[in-house]
Amino acid sequence: MERKRLKAEKHLDLESGCKFRHVKSETEYFVPHCHEYYEIFLTLAGKAVHHVGDLQENVGSGYLIFIRKDDFHDYKDYDEAFEFVNLAFSEDTLNQLFSYLGEGFPAQELLHAPAPPTVKLTDNETKSLYFKLAELNAIDTAEKKLLKLKVRALLADIFTRYFSTLREKDSPIPFWLENAYEKMKSPKNFIIGKQRLFELAGMSRAHTTRLLKQYYDITPSEYINELRLSYAANLFLTSNLNATEICYECGFQNVSWFYDTFREKYGVTPAQYRREHLNAKS
Repeated sequence: MERKRLKAEKHLDLESGCKFRHVKSETEYFVPHCHEYYEIFLTLAGKAVHHVGDLQENVGSGYLIFIRKDDFHDYKDYDEAFEFVNLAFSEDTLNQLFSYLGEGFPAQELLHAPAPPTVKLTDNETKSLYFKLAELNAIDTAEKKLLKLKVRALLADIFTRYFSTLREKDSPIPFWLENAYEKMKSPKNFIIGKQRLFELAGMSRAHTTRLLKQYYDITPSEYINELRLSYAANLFLTSNLNATEICYECGFQNVSWFYDTFREKYGVTPAQYRREHLNAKS
């Protein structure tokens, strides 16, 4: 099939470098196409089959999809309720974003992955991101510079929050486990502890524990302690909190046990760790 390649000059606002749309299947006619710009799709309702080249994926509410330049794609077998929002943006916008995010961001992996990077969001994440995207429509159409600013800030948030860890399509790790594993890296989650891990996983404690050990070779307690200790080590270097305050700030409940586990990991006491690293910088 001959590719219909959409041009930026026709489908983007060239001054702001973007275009936001809210699409419903009842009023849209989908055709196979690719484009010379990039897109973020967030599905809101209904079901469809997303075809990209020879690949296809069933999608429903809460799928966040990064469409790269020249991804030949189409939506088929969709129901009447199928609905999504789409943020299209220029190649220059993407290049500047990836340059800003730096070498720690997997830009090339995202751009050259066999299939468009896709993330399944929770209901709350879907609603939150939808409202952030919808706010773009509240900007006066004449405020091109403001729109450009808001889009770039939003894209930086989306890419760092959802695409900084690339998930392989054929990964053997269940999505629910990988999702919980990544989200536990946030202090607001690991400070709570194992209970939060099991909530994010949405599975039984026994099943989550078994698969965490199988795929990551670590127990829930070990993983949370690793995160808490790394957080504590950084607080010793970036804050003036004392050791007891840092202990509780990281979610530990026993100061003596915190001292013991910190020394076991770093080979020195918290005070020695702070002193040695700060002296090295002076």
